[in-house]
Amino acid sequence: MQNAEADVTPHLHYAHFYEPSHFPAAEVASFLYRGVRQGEAIILMASLAHAALIEEETKKLRVDVRDLRNAGLWDVTEVEEMLQEFESGKPTPTILEHFIEATIRPAQARSSSKRIRIYGELEDAILSRLGNAEAALEIERYGNRLVAEGVAKIYCGYSKASFPDESFAKPFMKVCQLHDHVHNGLKDQDDWRYQMADKMATI
Repeated sequence: MQNAEADVTPHLHYAHFYEPSHFPAAEVASFLYRGVRQGEAIILMASLAHAALIEEETKKLRVDVRDLRNAGLWDVTEVEEMLQEFESGKPTPTILEHFIEATIRPAQARSSSKRIRIYGELEDAILSRLGNAEAALEIERYGNRLVAEGVAKIYCGYSKASFPDESFAKPFMKVCQLHDHVHNGLKDQDDWRYQMADKMATI
């Protein structure tokens, strides 16, 4: 993995669109590794399967994930647990404010830099499981609030499958606009999702 230790990018809030068969664990691990090197706490909002892949890639970068976890500097919040809260009908702000106070603020306080790095796929899960684009966009807006505070860098993963047809073009575009960097990991150049992500990645 090239330049995993350098962190000269000005970007604070990434969106990575990927093929369902090619989860970008190595890219996420590189992003998180740079945060570890800078004394930032790590938070994953991911499926257990994806969290395991990210941890394996991070270990390849000679990061002791177990030590970080024991120190309260590596936290995994299972997406399934969060989805159940949304399915129960709780308002999105209630869910997110609780998560911020119960998970993000304590991790921030424990980190030597008082900053955090987040990998998140809750928005992706809400789109694919619940089809609730507005809730997904509201989560991204909360992410931008954390970024604006200067305490967080955030990497969001979106599977192509979460935007199954062109009726999702508007939320796809809004997702892009709520990030300051778009990474196009899609393969089919004739696909509308590839074309839209490719256009936004050049802005």
